[in-house]
Amino acid sequence: MPWCPKCKNEYYEGIKVCADCKTELVDSLEEWEKAQNEAREEALKEELAAYTEMLSEEELCEENAEREEDSPDMEEIKEAEGSGKISEKKARRDAGEVSRGVYRNYEEKAADNKSSAYTLLGVGAVGVLVILLHFLGIIRLPLYGSSKFIVLGVIGAMFLFFIVMGVVSMKNAGKYAKKAESEKELTKELEKWFVEYVTAEKIDDGLFSEEEAEFSEEQKYFKRFDKMKELLSERFLNLNEGYMDRFLDKHYQDIFGEDR
Repeated sequence: MPWCPKCKNEYYEGIKVCADCKTELVDSLEEWEKAQNEAREEALKEELAAYTEMLSEEELCEENAEREEDSPDMEEIKEAEGSGKISEKKARRDAGEVSRGVYRNYEEKAADNKSSAYTLLGVGAVGVLVILLHFLGIIRLPLYGSSKFIVLGVIGAMFLFFIVMGVVSMKNAGKYAKKAESEKELTKELEKWFVEYVTAEKIDDGLFSEEEAEFSEEQKYFKRFDKMKELLSERFLNLNEGYMDRFLDKHYQDIFGEDR
């Protein structure tokens, strides 16, 4: 005998559509519910797999996007090489063949992880609460038959995964926050030394030939930047290259007062 999957009314053979719900009838409510639950379970598995992959690739995608945005055009680099203002190694690095990357300080990493932690913990806690309220009979989810336990198990595992990832992100945020304090102290020390000892005259002293002295400020940028990095590396050993690039890029404008 056919059944309406919506209102659960039974009909005589030969009737195809429910008179009340206008829904197409099915031969077996149990088989229909099983098929619906299996479809939901498969969709949740795919969603969980996609979210897991997203968590692992999110930071890499952001870094690649920033690197592509900041990388100069190869034609510009070739032109620079021809004018003598940039070395082949520098050109290849800025073109992406030798990757410098985009440096993110520990304070930014701590903020990102803290934000992710709040989101994951919030979503996970709400999801687990909804499942518990369903079992307590306070709310009813549209799940029927014995297979509903499988679906709820998959959903519960997904929300627990969110909570675990939230805890991990929160721990990472605390770890990065501690490192951020040390990094801030280092930056203050570097800035104090830079203001006191690094001047435009000291950087340009003996740096350019007579021909190069006629270059524009933009053309002089690359050799000046390398000289600044050399001075910084001699004074402070074992600095992260990305950290130095970000620090010097900021303070170049303070010294020369020109956009590169």
